[in-house]
Amino acid sequence: DTWDWAGEACLSVLNFWWVVTVASLWLLLSAATVSFQIVLWGRTEKCLKETTEEIRQMGTECHYFICDVGNREEVYQTAKAVREKVGDITILVNNAAVVHGKSLMDSDDDALLKSQHINTLGQFWTTKAFLPRMLELQNGHIVCLNSVLALSAIPGAIDYCTSKASAFAFMESLTLGLLDCPGVSATTVLPFHTSTEMFQGMRVRFPKLFPPLKPETVARRTVEAVQLNQALLLLPWTMHILIILKSILPQAALEEIHRFSGTYTCMNTFKGRT
Repeated sequence: DTWDWAGEACLSVLNFWWVVTVASLWLLLSAATVSFQIVLWGRTEKCLKETTEEIRQMGTECHYFICDVGNREEVYQTAKAVREKVGDITILVNNAAVVHGKSLMDSDDDALLKSQHINTLGQFWTTKAFLPRMLELQNGHIVCLNSVLALSAIPGAIDYCTSKASAFAFMESLTLGLLDCPGVSATTVLPFHTSTEMFQGMRVRFPKLFPPLKPETVARRTVEAVQLNQALLLLPWTMHILIILKSILPQAALEEIHRFSGTYTCMNTFKGRT
């Protein structure tokens, strides 16, 4: 089965909304070539406002709500406001995340908690807020923009890797739980390092062999995966080799690969923003 975005919008455009938990312009601009409406969530009103205006200028109706997805009550209250103002949500894209880029001993306790609340628990709250109505309508899709670090952790990002691994397990369990729920599906996207400000300064030893992904590529492939009801998407395809190696090689060999590739020290030059 495939998801017909355009057909859905034409049938009932008021009931076809996409909630995004962060002002990620690149994802929305790629998706906005299809006729439907968008709702943005995020913590920074300036970014939300600018993104909303750009999307509206493309002819797509767009609204924004200020919400910290790490705050459970705030998520539920904002979800209620969205339903009252907008209507039912049929696609939820969880993309909110923070990274502090420090080792465990150098990490502030509050910063560690913040990562878990936003990167992992936030997905629990947003999904609980919108999934029940999707199940009633038998029409919906949950999308998680995760990271390949959920499957292969690196030093210097212990908070991020832990939260992403938890989010991956959450989506894996959720996806299996939806197998007998007609019309409702889930997609988990695990991209390699993407060229955004989030991981600015991160360096690997062979950048030409492992170049960062373009945000537009991740956006396009994510939209395609949703259209095909694809449960799991690894980007680029070479990441499948990584998963195979992790399952067959001894730990000592994996450690040498980390050292040789530069992933062991890639966060030493991290300058990204949280």
